[in-house]
Amino acid sequence: MFSLFRATLLAGALVACGQAAQAEPISLSDALSRGAESSPRIAQSRAQADAAEARARQAGVSPNPELSVEVENFAGTGAFSGLRSTEATLAISQRIELGGKRSARVAIAGAERDFAFLSYKAALADLNRDIRLAHAELRADEDRAVLARDNTAAAEELARTAKVLVEAGRDPPLRQLRAEAALAEAKAEQARTFAELLIARRLLATLIGSEDAELSATTDAEMPPANVPLDIPSLNEQLVLAQRGAAQARVRLARADAVPDVTASGGVRRFAEGRETALVAGVSIALPFRDRNRGNIEAAQSESLAAESAARLARIDANRERQDARILLGAAEVRYEALAGPGIAQAEEALRLARIGYNAGRFSLLELLDAQTALTTAKLALIQARLDRANALAALIRANAQ
Repeated sequence: MFSLFRATLLAGALVACGQAAQAEPISLSDALSRGAESSPRIAQSRAQADAAEARARQAGVSPNPELSVEVENFAGTGAFSGLRSTEATLAISQRIELGGKRSARVAIAGAERDFAFLSYKAALADLNRDIRLAHAELRADEDRAVLARDNTAAAEELARTAKVLVEAGRDPPLRQLRAEAALAEAKAEQARTFAELLIARRLLATLIGSEDAELSATTDAEMPPANVPLDIPSLNEQLVLAQRGAAQARVRLARADAVPDVTASGGVRRFAEGRETALVAGVSIALPFRDRNRGNIEAAQSESLAAESAARLARIDANRERQDARILLGAAEVRYEALAGPGIAQAEEALRLARIGYNAGRFSLLELLDAQTALTTAKLALIQARLDRANALAALIRANAQ
């Protein structure tokens, strides 16, 4: 079974470029739009934000009044036998929250709503970063697959030429063996690049919610974002600040819970004997002798201090991520510009001259293989430099997300 898979992979590698031509081309902007519309992680974050919004509305609702019916002095003995001495009371009571409990709940729910909304934005920013990385990786893998195909074609031609020269007696048989070994290496590399191409296609298709894994990344020139002042909170920092706000509100709620609520009630009592009625009223309040909620207050205060430290740490991390991403992007751009210069053209010219010289008997096979390796190395370095620039740009855009 493994042999069958290996044969299938090799066959697929031989037609990788044909499949790339037939694959659906997708630009980076289209991939970002489709990901935002179809990604399950975005749908999950959006639903969680809606839930937090509903909880924020509920937090400001006052307690419901309570209706009670009480019947006394019935089914007893003597004068209280039967229903002659029954007293029935219909009352309504209302718990009155004191100490700012309601406002503290509203503050907590509001902070949690803000955190959920920011989490939705962060999920979208993370998805956009992942799509940018996957799109750039797919484009790089496509370029590597094309290069591997060209190298295989060149190795096949070289093997044929070496065979002719060996049969003509111009080169020793060792030269033909070396050319055939180079061909085997080229085919193996082509199979490897094709496997990586398949993985990159499936990854991008998964991120954008597409059932079609036959995708081809188009060339997109995305400009670096403008510098964001360091005093403007990043998205990650805003998330921590929302958590800090919720922690501070929980301190208020813990202190408010230490203040007992008052329950006021009023109603009408009816006496069966004489059919008379009277009003009743009452007030109840808990006596905070044993439980003053001190443990919860201290715990909330400690959590608030931890959230304050987390906010300071988030500011440090955000500034570092922005600066590091911009430095890496600048270095990647310089490296790409250097590699995209005359180096590729010079390596191609050197290979052309080496091939002519080899056919004319002026250069050896090893010199021709060295020229081919030098060109391949230069092209792979350029592909990697472009990929590094895209990765650094994706990291900078994510670091600057608001």
